[in-house]
Amino acid sequence: MADYAVVVGISHYPQLSLDDLQAPDRDAQGIYDWLVDPDGGSVPRENVRFVRQADFGPPAPGDSVEPTEARVQSALNWVADQTRNTMGDRLYLYFSGHGFAPVLEEGAIFTAEADLDWPHHVYAYDWLRWFRQALEFREYVLWMDCCMNFQRTVPVNKVERRPVTGTGVPGPVFVGIAAQTKSALEYTMDDGNVHGVFSWTLLKGLRGAAANDRGRITGESLKSFLHGAMPEFLPDSAKAASAVDLYPFIRTDDGILFKKLSQRPTFNTALSFPAGAAGKELKIWTGRPHAAVVSETLASDRWAGTLVRGLYVAEVPGLGLRQGFQVSGAGDVRADITSGGPQVRPPDPAALYRIEVIAENPAAAILVTDYTLSPVLSDTGTLKELDMPGVYKIRVEFGRDINAVREQVVLLDRDMSNPATAAPRLASPAPIPGSAFSRDVHVGPFLDAARRQGTFKEPVAGNAAISVLARYRQADIVPAADTPEHPLAGLELLDGSGGTIATLVEGSSLEGAGSTDPQAVWEQEVPPGVYFLRANLAGGRLIDGTVIASPGWVTQLALQRSPAGPGDGTGPSPIDDAAIFIRPAGGESRPWKEDKVIEGARIGLAQGRNPLALGRGTELQRLLLQEYEDPVAGILGCHLLLRAADSSSGLRPEEAQLLDAAVARLRTTLGHGHPDVEALSLRCADASLRRVDPIAAPPVFEAGWKLLIEASYANPALVPIQLWQQVHAGACFGAYFAWSADQASMESHGRQLLQWLAGARRAAGGQLSDEARSAALVQLIPAAALEELWQDRPGILPVP
Repeated sequence: MADYAVVVGISHYPQLSLDDLQAPDRDAQGIYDWLVDPDGGSVPRENVRFVRQADFGPPAPGDSVEPTEARVQSALNWVADQTRNTMGDRLYLYFSGHGFAPVLEEGAIFTAEADLDWPHHVYAYDWLRWFRQALEFREYVLWMDCCMNFQRTVPVNKVERRPVTGTGVPGPVFVGIAAQTKSALEYTMDDGNVHGVFSWTLLKGLRGAAANDRGRITGESLKSFLHGAMPEFLPDSAKAASAVDLYPFIRTDDGILFKKLSQRPTFNTALSFPAGAAGKELKIWTGRPHAAVVSETLASDRWAGTLVRGLYVAEVPGLGLRQGFQVSGAGDVRADITSGGPQVRPPDPAALYRIEVIAENPAAAILVTDYTLSPVLSDTGTLKELDMPGVYKIRVEFGRDINAVREQVVLLDRDMSNPATAAPRLASPAPIPGSAFSRDVHVGPFLDAARRQGTFKEPVAGNAAISVLARYRQADIVPAADTPEHPLAGLELLDGSGGTIATLVEGSSLEGAGSTDPQAVWEQEVPPGVYFLRANLAGGRLIDGTVIASPGWVTQLALQRSPAGPGDGTGPSPIDDAAIFIRPAGGESRPWKEDKVIEGARIGLAQGRNPLALGRGTELQRLLLQEYEDPVAGILGCHLLLRAADSSSGLRPEEAQLLDAAVARLRTTLGHGHPDVEALSLRCADASLRRVDPIAAPPVFEAGWKLLIEASYANPALVPIQLWQQVHAGACFGAYFAWSADQASMESHGRQLLQWLAGARRAAGGQLSDEARSAALVQLIPAAALEELWQDRPGILPVP
């Protein structure tokens, strides 16, 4: 028995429209060095396949640039062959380069020869899954320093080795991915070189910084370290960006041990105090229950010492000071102690004190960690618990953007109610009052449109209206080099048959013209029905998304465009994110209160959060599913309810009743035929509520499209082939379902699907097996289209 490893670093993609990377070769070398180090991973050198682009020379004429998909697959196949008959101890897989996520939290890496028509890649997570199912190792580790943006237009190549299923239980696994739904980042670190922020933090932790209070680097302690320390290595510009994940995705099972240390590392800590601190007593508390690890008289208004990784509270009773701080393990710590509080009470180990946190937004996630940075309590919207005295960190967040996170280190020595962590700002494309990156110039036009108080006239009885607001999110972060184009540039509204109704720049209202922060609103009365918002983007790309206009309602979209204008005349800027609201026509309303809840829920849906899991978020569930004015709340609430059910043992009887009632109410509100509501009906407990007829239009939310595709395997008529042909090249904005509509993109995706199909046929031995159907679900291919593709029916895809 022995450990094995595959280490891959790819920096240069000459045929892919992605920037070259500087870190993967260097980071792959760092991981390799740790793996083979007797004081690190202790993996025998001969058991490591090291595939680093820097070790290949320029390709000969006609040859592919290395490393290719075939070369990386060969390294993985070599490991599988070595452990075919004798189980290995631990498998390490490390990949650094440009990547994507075909499925949430499942990573793939592009290989060097990838281009737009043939995006060669290795589905790293599927290899991990194959090794585990085959029981080839006792333990498994996967590290990926890659972007994890969803790429629905890249059909993924599953492992083509013969499926092997062992007779035992797969061993524990540690999965660490630099991002969950967005981009990873590389940056110049203390050594003067560019590194992937995830890889740099990972190696810091493996070399000792992630040790727990017993001096062990375990899966749990490494997870805690990566979450706490990684944001400290990010530049300020990244912390304000919407396209970068600031917290990695980590999954770890019990039993993973990376290293035992003979001594815990300590970190230089410097604390500053107000004038008059000299001669006063300083105490530094930590633990659960708390104990003073420092108790001394200050010689000046500064204190310097060393502390192990964890949470602390500094107290100077003589000045009334009491303030928490964190030693994350990322490096030296500096903190100004200025906050006051009551004198710390000695701990009573038998006592339990109340922690109550009520977030301003019921959709916010609340997490409490103990002094070792290990999670102990969590809830959504409101947390009310009892716990023993000690030092804790309370964190309130909407997603993984640091501007939507609030943290506070506290000492629980008495009942505590609603500390100052309860109101993170919401990062939304909609300029909701009080949200991140929204200024007064943004909010006014949004509220006018939402309240129907602008120049727009209410739709006549029986009609509907569509309102589109677009803006950039840049001026409060980094000054733009050039004045950006009109925020609605390149946007059109199409009718259900694809005819252009309006070019949105024409007839729009523009605020901030000539500034770096323009915002525009377009509104129009329309007959009820299906419409498509089309974005004409750089390079001739067309992106479409559904807009449903319901009688008596105003459908309002808020679009956030990329802060990087084209500047080269190639076309308008892309759309980064989209929010949607459905307002009642007529009447006064105060929409922003409900908007905050809707947007918190939408962000959670888009970023893979599960705010209703395990009975959490009772107030959020009530507001989304029972006490709403905007039907979007009901749609999002149903999707989050289904996500919670899918992560456990299914819908409980009371939840099933709630879903059925919500679908019935949405049909009454929006009318029968709304594609998002019809998609949700497919999961109703009451069979009479379930849709059986074909869906005529794509849903607004991607989650609805997934429900339709999955249900089509029981009822193929649900998703007609013609509908799938229209939307198969997916390109979503957050939770909003969109697709490539230009012929070039559709044909490229069609060729990729056919290439995937050939691989699926080889893997399935020419039979339409259950594995092939499962793989088709990942590609979002409905049952009817899969049958046609499998039989090579002409015309199923728009390819020459």
